[in-house]
Amino acid sequence: MSAPRWPHPLVSIGALVGAAVALAPGSLPRTGLIAGLLLAAFGGLGALLGAMAGHRWQCGHRSRRIVAALAGTLGVAFFTAMVLWQNDLRGALGVPPVGAGWIATALAPSVILAAACTLGRRSRAAGAVLAAAVALTAMPSPAGANPAVATTFVTADAQPSSLRIYGSLEGADRDFDARAAATVHRWQTAGGMERGAVVVAVPTGSGWVDGDAMKGFESRFGGDVSVIALQYSDIPSWQAFVSSPEPARESAVALVSALVRAIGAAPESARPSIYVYGQSLGAVGADSARSWAERHAPESLCHTVLVGAPAGSATLAAAKTTVVANGSDPVVRWSPRLLWQPPDLPPTTSSDLPAPPWFPMASFVQASADLIGALSYPAGHGHQYGTEQGLTVPSCPR
Repeated sequence: MSAPRWPHPLVSIGALVGAAVALAPGSLPRTGLIAGLLLAAFGGLGALLGAMAGHRWQCGHRSRRIVAALAGTLGVAFFTAMVLWQNDLRGALGVPPVGAGWIATALAPSVILAAACTLGRRSRAAGAVLAAAVALTAMPSPAGANPAVATTFVTADAQPSSLRIYGSLEGADRDFDARAAATVHRWQTAGGMERGAVVVAVPTGSGWVDGDAMKGFESRFGGDVSVIALQYSDIPSWQAFVSSPEPARESAVALVSALVRAIGAAPESARPSIYVYGQSLGAVGADSARSWAERHAPESLCHTVLVGAPAGSATLAAAKTTVVANGSDPVVRWSPRLLWQPPDLPPTTSSDLPAPPWFPMASFVQASADLIGALSYPAGHGHQYGTEQGLTVPSCPR
């Protein structure tokens, strides 16, 4: 029986580098399957690149064995550190640590991939195809909010005193200015001018507005507040962000502009204070509305609340602006700049979970993977926020 043929040293080194990227600390706990697919994808990609680089470089059996042994030892150490980090995150969340099943699931894709690549020369192409398929499977979809319709906006956990006006897309003119004017007219007819405050809630791409935020605002003002929103899209928030964030910006500006005109026509003593709020992609629109008001109606807005704003998408240091961000939220971390520099987090970012250290390239991969399950946690963690969104805003004189 012939001795086993050890992989080329560059294959072992490439697989180790890929594994190090996949096993670096992230900001959220993840399932064993996601961890396993990530490990197989980047370990397989590293091995493939190493095989390509070492194709014409011949080396002896001894050097192959030594490098493979060292890479394997370091790989085990990296995997152990990843498990310990996952347990740190889980401990902070108050959930049980990972078990044997989680570990087996995390290792299974890499074992299958390694087995496929060692069957023989003919299977190498199949192994490369499998690695590519695993990599595509492991690519995350940025988190988006759960879809909701106008009925949900109006009725979800609403108090008898709640006043919520929603400009739905269904059967509506797509012209934002016309729809904004019509929505503000409905708000006036429903008695919005009689409330002490009005919150312009900019939805996410799906049209969803967080019910916890509305409850927070209504509690903060003792019911003396109305909420008005204008839907600009009905697709998942991440798709709307990738395709173009402009509808979020344009719709928010149109609604705030129409509201400012309506309120400005009333006696000064009868004008509700205007607040602008947005979460995720909605924060991008809310920031644009704030910027418009600074230029065209400087005294019209009382305060702006930006929650979970995508990294680099909003002005987080503007005056009269409250920024709410969970430290574990990958949406506020994710940016191509993570490839070469640490995340630029808002000063008000909460320390809800242990913060991962930054590593070049690896932190970008980890933030991308964390996007997959960013909405799977209780309020205050990941991309989930609670009533604090509306409870901390200041009062403004009428």
